[in-house]
Amino acid sequence: MERLELEDFLLIAEAVLGVDARALKDRINVGMAESALAAPIAGFGDFDLYPDAATQAAILCSRLVKNHPLPDGNKRVGLLCMIEFVRRNGLRWCSPVQEELASTIERLAAGELSEQDFATWVARHIA
Repeated sequence: MERLELEDFLLIAEAVLGVDARALKDRINVGMAESALAAPIAGFGDFDLYPDAATQAAILCSRLVKNHPLPDGNKRVGLLCMIEFVRRNGLRWCSPVQEELASTIERLAAGELSEQDFATWVARHIA
C-alpha cells in the first residue's frame, strides 16, 4: 500500500485552506498529523492491523478528523486525504450524494459513528 506522507497532507490542506503548505507546517500539530498518517499501516511484525485498503482509507480519514492537527478544515482535509489514498492505491472512490457524504463525516467527527462502521461505509464506496 502506498501511504500519504506529511508533505501530501500539507499540500491537500493548502488546497483546502488557501494557506501555503510551508506556512501551515509551522501552524499545525505535526505529531498528530504524522500519527494519523501512520495509523493505516500499523501492525506487528508481519501482521497488518488494517489489512484491506478500505479499512486503511477509513482509518486515515478518521484519525485525521479526530486528531484535529489543523486549526480548521480537518474534516474536509481528512476526506480528501482518504480519497487520495484510495486513488494512489489503484482503487476508485464512488462518492455518495453530497448530503450523505457530509452527514457521514459529521457523524464520524462527533463520535456518533465508530471507525468500524465508517470502514464498512467506506468499503461500499470503493470500486
